[in-house]
Amino acid sequence: MTIFTARPLFYRMVALLAFVIAQFVVLTVPLKMYEPDDWGFQYAANNFAQGHLTLTGEQYAWQSQEVWNAGGQLSGYAKVGDNRWALTRAPGYAFYLVPFERAGIPQLGASILSLGLVVVLYLLLARLKDEKTALFGVVLLIFTPLYLAMWQRVYMDTLAALAFCGVGGGLYLYYWLSRARLSTRTHAVVLFTAGFLLMVSVCVRYTNIVIAAVFGLHFLVIAVRAHLRRELFLPTGLFFWLGAALPLAGLLAYHGAVFGSPFSSGNGVAQPPISFAWSYDLGIGYSIVRGNISQLWAPLLAAMPVILVAVPAFATVAYEKRFFSGQASAWPELPAHIHHVLWGWVVAVFGLYVMYEWTSYQSGGQLPFPLLTRFYLPALLPLVIISALVLQRLTVKLWGSILVVLTMLGIIFFIQVTQIQTGHISDTLPPSLSLPVTPDNDPKVFFEEPVL
Repeated sequence: MTIFTARPLFYRMVALLAFVIAQFVVLTVPLKMYEPDDWGFQYAANNFAQGHLTLTGEQYAWQSQEVWNAGGQLSGYAKVGDNRWALTRAPGYAFYLVPFERAGIPQLGASILSLGLVVVLYLLLARLKDEKTALFGVVLLIFTPLYLAMWQRVYMDTLAALAFCGVGGGLYLYYWLSRARLSTRTHAVVLFTAGFLLMVSVCVRYTNIVIAAVFGLHFLVIAVRAHLRRELFLPTGLFFWLGAALPLAGLLAYHGAVFGSPFSSGNGVAQPPISFAWSYDLGIGYSIVRGNISQLWAPLLAAMPVILVAVPAFATVAYEKRFFSGQASAWPELPAHIHHVLWGWVVAVFGLYVMYEWTSYQSGGQLPFPLLTRFYLPALLPLVIISALVLQRLTVKLWGSILVVLTMLGIIFFIQVTQIQTGHISDTLPPSLSLPVTPDNDPKVFFEEPVL
């Protein structure tokens, strides 16, 4: 049991103060709807709150025209059948937003996600090393420009895509670091929660399946090793898979109800299409990857300056631990199998989105960096963890200077993000839809009347 002292209390209070400052910075910026997805998730949350998983053509027409009149575009919905329109994005975040949207405080939903992520990160780093390292990690996380930007954009699924996999993955790693200290019941609760939240992150963003796969693979390797050593591991381990099975069952049921098959999703009908390099021949696929690599490095550094610390850190740890040999004498606070998970987490996200077609054919000089790089945010947590472990090894002057520089960059780039101008997407036309006339000519009647 950790002996309570004044110093840990100091670190906790500073971490809390940093969170409050970041929350204040986020709330000082008026809520704007920057992209069609912002409108899509806001309207989806309202639709789900009314029990409408799909819309009729007339309902979609009203909403689409309403969004257009407000200066946006409702392109997050697509036609999925005869007189049926549905959300093309993963539905998890829209369902999460429902209670906060109904209460009129959507910002609270984002703040709860951020607070949960901060708490788990602090616990994990304190367990890995100490509470000073945990404080470093919290500051690096919440003052990352892209993190602040997505925290402010409460109608985007980006923060949730990081928060759910970050909390689930953080609890999973905490379990393996603290397994010997936990009771059997706590084993089951932590593993169940980790599996549940990791799969919820897939319900929030489909591509998070690559992150869940990293943890699933790690779990299988550990289970096989335990079996070979004749350790009793399987009964407790089943709670991990049970936790993951519940949100997966809910997602498949939603797919069946909305798209007609548990194995169909909105990606198949999304406009513009969601495509990756492997969807094309080798030449086109190569041009997509090359386009992303050539133009995204600058926006990524602006979005996540912590990369400047994290990449050398990963390289240093990998070299000193001889990567797969896992030397116990090198970086003893970071077990080799935990390092492999962190490394695999980053590679899974960056390896996937470096093949993303849409970002490859955009101009980094014309689009603000959050629009191009938000897909990479789920990789932020392992970058922060490895960076915090490196910073705590440096002298006070050095780590203090790095933290100050990264924090200032975070605030400066976030202020730049707030200058993004909203408006209609260029080269698009208003929706050519025949709108029904309601008795009082009020399009909001839809949210007050049941679907016939």
